[in-house]
Amino acid sequence: MAKKSNFGNTKALLNYLIEGNKITVLESVLYFGVANVYSFVEQVKKKGYPVKKEQVTMALILRRINQNLKCETPDLPVKDIYMHEWWISK
Repeated sequence: MAKKSNFGNTKALLNYLIEGNKITVLESVLYFGVANVYSFVEQVKKKGYPVKKEQVTMALILRRINQNLKCETPDLPVKDIYMHEWWISK
């Protein structure tokens, strides 16, 4: 039987943010399997991390995702759709 890892998806996501990366709902689900990024961000804030938030276009998010994965959308106005991204301020 394989030994269970103590390094779960939310710990991996927190380390990703601590390393200086930004995260969105799409990236949270695709990279880490964390569906409720809003709850995760609230937990991170309660731990004392200075979390910042900004609105960005879906086009920017998809460009960033496509550096690591192939993510295509149907014919959507991705330049006109806005989402939030979060990061830990240094």
